[in-house]
Amino acid sequence: MDLDRVARPNVAFLRQCGVNPSEVAGTNLYSTRLFTVKPELLREAAERVEELGVERGARIFRRALVLVAFTSKEVVDIRVHLLRKLGFSQDDVLGIARKAPLVLGLSEQKVQRNVDFLMKDVGLEVPYIARRPALFMYSVERRLSPPHWLLKVLREKELLKGEPDYYVTASMSKKAFVQKFVLPYKDHVPGLVDGYASKYAGKTMDRVAWPDE
Repeated sequence: MDLDRVARPNVAFLRQCGVNPSEVAGTNLYSTRLFTVKPELLREAAERVEELGVERGARIFRRALVLVAFTSKEVVDIRVHLLRKLGFSQDDVLGIARKAPLVLGLSEQKVQRNVDFLMKDVGLEVPYIARRPALFMYSVERRLSPPHWLLKVLREKELLKGEPDYYVTASMSKKAFVQKFVLPYKDHVPGLVDGYASKYAGKTMDRVAWPDE
């Protein structure tokens, strides 16, 4: 690597973008490639990040820069097109890119599956999902499906008090979710604990029994 022609100019440019080089060095080996990429390519990547609506100096700029610098423009454009096809507006896509640029690096299958589950199974609408782009990143089996299944059971049994926000429940740790939504109802719904555990493990569990069944 040429320090004078590559590394030093890149470090200087990162600083101009509000990115602390020491944070890049301490993140992961993939991010450190920002130091060795051709300076002109790094500048082009920064321009593309800004086109996505992520401003220089923003906390998320570094992650967006890593994604765009090492992902072809064609791949990013394909992800944008997919989101548009799924019903997200251009403003929605820009908002997603600003909050969670890594969404644009996910596989088409991942994006499609998560959106299908969130809209068809959970019943969420596009604006809700767009404002909470972490939902694209979560595993359907491990994060999205278990709370949906359990809350659906509690609703059917008329045990649920109020209407918990889906994103909040999906974002909770397993321990916190169990303490708040599983253990308080385990005596009212036999099999609830095992059912949730099975669902969390990715197994099919569509029904729990009443005490007299």
